[in-house]
This record gives sequence, C-alpha cells and structure tokens, in this order.
Amino acid sequence: MFKELHPSLRTAMYVVLFSFTALVAATFYTIRLTYKHFEPVMDKNYYEVGLNYEKAIENQRDLLKQGYSIKSNWDKFNILPLGESEILVQLEKNGTLTNAKSMTVYLERNATTKNTAHFNLKPTANGFVGKIPLLEKGTWNLRLVADISGKSFEREGKISVK
Repeated sequence: MFKELHPSLRTAMYVVLFSFTALVAATFYTIRLTYKHFEPVMDKNYYEVGLNYEKAIENQRDLLKQGYSIKSNWDKFNILPLGESEILVQLEKNGTLTNAKSMTVYLERNATTKNTAHFNLKPTANGFVGKIPLLEKGTWNLRLVADISGKSFEREGKISVK
C-alpha cells in the first residue's frame, strides 16, 4: 500500500491508519453500549415538575412552619441488613402523631433509574408500616413522601445496606 514511501514514513502511515481504524471501532462500540444499556430520564414528567418546583418548595416550607416532621424506625440504624426489612414511619405535627392520606418510600441510586423502587406503606394506629426488600448492598437514597391534604411533604436521607 505504501511501498514507494521511505520506511520511517511508511511506519508512520501504518500507525495513523491503525489509529484511525481503532478510533472508528471504539466509536461504534460506544454507540452499541449506549443503546444496549440505555436508561430514560429519571422523571418522565420532568417538565411539569420543573414548572411546579417553586410551588413544591413553598408547600414544603409551609408544612415545616406548621410543625410537621417525619420519623422512621430506620433513623436509629447506621447499616441495614440485606433482605427484607420492616419500616415504621410516623408523621408528627408539633411532636404529636398525626395522619396523612398516604406515605410512600422511594429507594433510588445516584444518577440511574435501574434500581429505583417505590413502596406504598399501609396506615396503622402508630403511623405507616411496610416491608421493604433491600436486595443490593451499598448506599441508597431514601425519600419518605407523605400526602397531607393534597400537599406533598418529603424527607430525604441515605441508608447503607450490608
């Protein structure tokens, strides 16, 4: 192919040709991986969430001023065991147990929707209870979301599963 070139220039041309071929192959491999492991955006209604962001923050501040707080039995654990764990969540207003329309637990990983799960808890006299399967080790983002008279009240935190 490059027989009429000087031997050092011929070697350089083969290196350039090989590098270009490797770059094209790596690009196609990256595109293939992207399509194979594609994950959609975290929230399908991101536009509506963005439009209502200020209202959601105002609702959260308003409920905090009224004295609402969320507590759970997982607060006292640094590390939770792998497997199914029971969670008890209590909604309090000024230190007194109060009711909400519903309570939902969201378990999420950072920057991925692959293992995101939500669990609706059942109301009881002492709050809300449910069994949550903790099937993977590591750190999880935990969100507890209560529906109080049509307003969403959230508490976020992290849990470690070993």
